[in-house]
Amino acid sequence: AAQPSGQAQASGSAAAKTRGIETSANAQASAEARFKAPKGWTAEGSAKLEAMYADARRHELRPDPIANRVAEGYAKGSAESTILLSASKVKANMEASQRAMVSAGRPHPSAEESERGASAMERGVTEAQIEAMARHTPNDRSLVVAFDVLSRLAARGVPVTKALAQVQAKIDARASDSA
Repeated sequence: AAQPSGQAQASGSAAAKTRGIETSANAQASAEARFKAPKGWTAEGSAKLEAMYADARRHELRPDPIANRVAEGYAKGSAESTILLSASKVKANMEASQRAMVSAGRPHPSAEESERGASAMERGVTEAQIEAMARHTPNDRSLVVAFDVLSRLAARGVPVTKALAQVQAKIDARASDSA
């Protein structure tokens, strides 16, 4: 008696599916809004930003880091041109990081590896150093943690060459990602 009838189950199931579709549609609409130019931007600036997002997707890179940089600049009240320049640097670093890993023999680096490599590049790591680290790391091991540690060390003021040596020593010792 405690179990609902077949009709009630089907009705509940249909409602849950409808809510799922609505939630999915809302998430998609929110994501699409996130990858639009902020209010008040010129048509030219908006077109440049949307082209950046599209180009990132064509290179199999997520546009999220670009959108984050745009949101940061907008929140700080930075000029449109300054925000566009900063966003283009993020995109260029992601592309350079991805290119370096491909050159090192990793034909399909993950978007997260490209993003973390780009973050390391913002801290002074070069494309050649990203490539060297990718060559040095076994192909079955992700570079996400290595690039993250490298970025953190550089952010603390450790010279990039010393930070690279520390990270590569851990990789050579087959240390776990948590180490």
